[in-house]
Amino acid sequence: MVKKYYDEFGKLPLAKMAQSISDMTYSYRETKVPTAHYKKLLDKSFEEVIESNISINLVDTYFKTLKTLHDENPKWFMQALLCLDVRVRPSSIKANEYQALELTYAKFLEDSAKHVAPAYISMFEDIRDNGATYNLE
Repeated sequence: MVKKYYDEFGKLPLAKMAQSISDMTYSYRETKVPTAHYKKLLDKSFEEVIESNISINLVDTYFKTLKTLHDENPKWFMQALLCLDVRVRPSSIKANEYQALELTYAKFLEDSAKHVAPAYISMFEDIRDNGATYNLE
């Protein structure tokens, strides 16, 4: 079996590994990324690296739960989110709050509104498409 670069890559010292990644990055459309950037990333502790994986797995769990709730009853889902935002407990809702909840949902439907404010959706899209540095200057 032919030996691949990958087979030896893990055996390289940190500095050489970072330089190799920087060189590989440059070979793609002459993109320059300083070796120090990769060295810093490669020097992170294992806990730091998996922390983001754990976070995204928890977000995925929340997502699946929320999607199920939304799919079962979009009206109650939206109203529950609204109750969270306005700090109204459904178990002790007053008549005027219930009326506000119902009429707000009707307007929500009429406007074909999103659950997240348009400004945050726009911010997400800007960062996704242009990077955080571009957006948060």
